[in-house]
Amino acid sequence: MTYVRPNRPEPVPKRSMIATILFALILVAFVGEAPLNLDTVTYSGLWRSPFAVLGPLLTPVPGISLFPWQIALIVLLPFCLGAAALRLHARELDRAIFVSVASVGMTFLWGLTQGGSAYYAYYQVWRFLAALLIAYMMMSAVRSERDFVALGKIVILAALIRATLCIYFFYAHLGGKLAPKIEYVTTHDDSMLFVSAIEIMAIWAILKGGRAAWIRAIVLSAIVVYAVVLNNRRLAWVELVMSLPLMYVLIGPGVLRTRVNKWAMIVGPLALVYIVAGLFSDSPFFAPVHALASAGSETDASSLTREEEVRNLLRTLVDTGNPIFGTGWGRPYDKVESFYSNYNANWVLYLYTPHNSLVGLAAFSGLIGVLGIWGVVPLAAYLAARGYRDTTNPIVRTAAMAAIGAICTYSAQCYGDIGLQSFPGAVVLGAALAIAGRVSMWSKTVTSSTVAEAPEGRPQPAWRRSRFRPGAIQAPTRRPSL
Repeated sequence: MTYVRPNRPEPVPKRSMIATILFALILVAFVGEAPLNLDTVTYSGLWRSPFAVLGPLLTPVPGISLFPWQIALIVLLPFCLGAAALRLHARELDRAIFVSVASVGMTFLWGLTQGGSAYYAYYQVWRFLAALLIAYMMMSAVRSERDFVALGKIVILAALIRATLCIYFFYAHLGGKLAPKIEYVTTHDDSMLFVSAIEIMAIWAILKGGRAAWIRAIVLSAIVVYAVVLNNRRLAWVELVMSLPLMYVLIGPGVLRTRVNKWAMIVGPLALVYIVAGLFSDSPFFAPVHALASAGSETDASSLTREEEVRNLLRTLVDTGNPIFGTGWGRPYDKVESFYSNYNANWVLYLYTPHNSLVGLAAFSGLIGVLGIWGVVPLAAYLAARGYRDTTNPIVRTAAMAAIGAICTYSAQCYGDIGLQSFPGAVVLGAALAIAGRVSMWSKTVTSSTVAEAPEGRPQPAWRRSRFRPGAIQAPTRRPSL
């Protein structure tokens, strides 16, 4: 009697302790609230939620000006090194991260030699460096579809927490209306978290399909969208709208695009009516229309302030900076024009943190900053797109498309509202870079780990043809759901 080995699926690998700790740190970065004396922006300094209990993790340690959160991240770094961990890395992204860090170091030193402040330079760049560190470490820690799903759930959970707190604060402490001095309810940074969560839920519903997925996505997204309306940040709508064309192009021709086109033909006329009605109404129901219509307006004071800052940054680069190295970090931009951009005297950092972080990057670090520092961002988007096209797995595809959406969202935030110095924004970027690097390795890992085809007439059993090598992303026995 011949024994036939059964076709058993590979076991689901356990989540590593490093991944668990990293996920916990990411959740803390999204929902934690620093003490009031250090952060007067969140809830305009009027309130603190129960998540203020996490404040000590976001409070600088005396003498070294590092958060315990940062220290924990640095302590974990050695555990993410080594040959076994590096097998999970996309070499292209590794090189881009190293080039970005080196470019930051060069322009940092250049600024010091030109009389810049090391403290202000540190404040300008540490969050972006934290994003690069998160990306490098997460590529080692994220090893399976299960980790992709866990990360997506963390983003959605954090967005729902912040959205719920936003709604509660709006009605319980603001009386259901924005006070004259309150421009937003939570913070600018929540826009990136809200938009990323909406994108994840929408992408999963589109790729997975099914009534349950759509109902869950619609209900949860409605809560987050309502918080976006209350938070009153027009950039959030710009970020959400900018991501849609990229995703449409990414899905490519096929059944899915045909389905999207079919629904677009149905929704298109309704959307047109909504837009036209919004142009002639001041109702908050048309907040997306108002936000998009006022973006770049020549009569909007906020837009004019940003345009004035951009002119000052360009004058700084031409008159003061070096085209290769810029002015260097730690030096203020030249305030040539100041008709609109007259800020409160207590905001001493505004000359170091312009609203348009991308033009600021060019002014402070020149060509090295534009290509060397920022180059990792478009490269990651390319890797995520390549990973999406090379797999049919809906979980991996959702992760890839969500990474591209997050990169687009972060880029828009940097262009419009001090994104380079955003702490939650850095976490969003770091996670997106890591996912881009991992999904780009997905098809490579699967292809390289399959055993060569047997000669004709001697087919190998399925379990032999589909075996993964150590370090490969393993397919779970039961596909998790978002």
